[in-house]
Amino acid sequence: MKKVYFKVLSIGVVMFALWSCSGNNDANQQAAAPVAQEQPVQAAPVDSTMAQPQAAPANAAATTAQGLPDAITAFIKQHFPNATIAGVEPDHDNGGLEYDVYLNDGTQIDFDANNQWDQVESMKGVPAFFIPKGVANYVRSNYQNVAITKINKEYHGYEVELANGVELNFDRSGNFMGMDD
Repeated sequence: MKKVYFKVLSIGVVMFALWSCSGNNDANQQAAAPVAQEQPVQAAPVDSTMAQPQAAPANAAATTAQGLPDAITAFIKQHFPNATIAGVEPDHDNGGLEYDVYLNDGTQIDFDANNQWDQVESMKGVPAFFIPKGVANYVRSNYQNVAITKINKEYHGYEVELANGVELNFDRSGNFMGMDD
């Protein structure tokens, strides 16, 4: 009896989360409704030991890897060969089409209108490929054994967030400029 109650309760919580994250405009609610109705039918029984990491927000567009430009798909295959695309959120910011890509390992990569990465976030740590040498050296010297969980390309250079919550700013050459408050 407890297992049945837990399963029903878990399904209810998931459906509520999907509904509440779908936004307030009618287009988002209509787009989210079929997903919310189809999920319980196709989903395996809910078990807390089977919980998956949240890779994409519930309101992410249902775009698949085929909807991404080839340059982005190739970039992800090259730098994240063991991950798959869990979700894509197209974004019409800054006068062009940008993409927020969510991988199944919990990594989020934001691409600008030129299909170049401009932000990478991963609770496991941002892969070394994205971190300029000067930034990596500074963090290694001043924050031993603390991972970089987010790197963001900015006009002035790079903004980096560490696993301990510290935010650091670097110029385009990777020279330390200061800390964020």
